[in-house]
Amino acid sequence: MHRRSGFCRVFLPVLVLCLLSAVATIEAGGWAPIKDVEDPHVREVAQYAVSEHGRLKHLQLKLDKVVEGETQKDTGITYRLVLTVEEKGADTKDYTVVVVEENAKLHLKSFKKVVIKSESSHRAM
Repeated sequence: MHRRSGFCRVFLPVLVLCLLSAVATIEAGGWAPIKDVEDPHVREVAQYAVSEHGRLKHLQLKLDKVVEGETQKDTGITYRLVLTVEEKGADTKDYTVVVVEENAKLHLKSFKKVVIKSESSHRAM
């Protein structure tokens, strides 16, 4: 009996550490959906993306809404958001943006128009 309890004292903590390490690895590398896209910080990140893209491209853009998003944790937090954006004098369009937040600073990595392919473009000729 004494031999078994010694084994458990050594084996169980090692097993727990291995499981915790596996969970931490999944959290650090995987994408997690943003549950509340109306969260003030998420809106701040979205507004930054729209303002920065507008500044770089000399466009007057206005954030309409955050449609959906997800985050990935690594050395910082990467936000992948789908935004509805209005350009002055034009209709709203959806964009997928990627913003990285590191050391309380935001960096716009991409800003791409969402292209929805119609069924007719998928039909064989």
